[in-house]
Amino acid sequence: MLTNSFTVPKYFIPFIGITLLGICFGFLGSEQAQNTLSILGILSIGILHGANDLKIIAKKSSQQKKENSLPFFVLYIGVVFLGIAVFYFIPAIALLCFVLVSCYHFGEQHWNKRFRNRSNPFIFFSLYGALIFMMLFALQYEATVKIIFQITAVDLPHSFFWLGSIISFFGFCLCAFMEKIPLKVILMEFLLLGLLALLFLYSNLLFGFGLYFVLWHSFPSLQSQIQYIYGSEIKNSTLQYIKSALWYWMLALLGLFLFYSYVNLPQEYLLSLFFSFLAAITFPHALVMGLMFQSKESNAG
Repeated sequence: MLTNSFTVPKYFIPFIGITLLGICFGFLGSEQAQNTLSILGILSIGILHGANDLKIIAKKSSQQKKENSLPFFVLYIGVVFLGIAVFYFIPAIALLCFVLVSCYHFGEQHWNKRFRNRSNPFIFFSLYGALIFMMLFALQYEATVKIIFQITAVDLPHSFFWLGSIISFFGFCLCAFMEKIPLKVILMEFLLLGLLALLFLYSNLLFGFGLYFVLWHSFPSLQSQIQYIYGSEIKNSTLQYIKSALWYWMLALLGLFLFYSYVNLPQEYLLSLFFSFLAAITFPHALVMGLMFQSKESNAG
């Protein structure tokens, strides 16, 4: 069974403990220390969790008994370049698409296998992801609107993010009630959301996003992928995963390093570029993960 943050209960308490430490670090740590730790986490665990997409595509092709997985590879590469092109020519549309895709992607990873209404999980997954993003943007408004304006030249009011937070929260609660999700799970989720709100409030934008992205999204996603690719039959599957992902991971880091080195950008635009880089690799990764979860559900059925 594919995992998420709560299907392995032993992870919940340690992850909550790390989140509490993150809140303390956000409150006491310097801006530079927060940024450094966040970038290290995102560029290591965060990028790694999306570095085996091509292996997942190959696995899906073999499950469907297709000898030629070229169409999947072409689609993947096409989405990468399409994302880059859209960010270059119409950045406002690209940023909106990145947030919308990420909302669904985060919700899918977090709630997959706990949401029984398989006919239409899109709204529920998207609402949960939107709640995370809107909380972060509302509580880190100044840094958020600065990046949005640098990328899109659009200036959004603070009320936009607060309203988005309220709508997504009540929408999430309504869906959870209609889905009859157990009260224990809901209480655990409220605890997590409350701690994330404190994290977003007391840390800076990059650290708040980075800790959530690495701890509550990337780690569970890594476990899901390892189980999908290798199952439980191969020993040292985590090491095998890292070896397989190493070249793609290094290539992604090299591309980012070369861009930073040879493109002359003002210092205040570097964070915007960093999030644009994450967006470009998120589009194809979210597509692959959706195919992976769909494939797993089909096999289970």
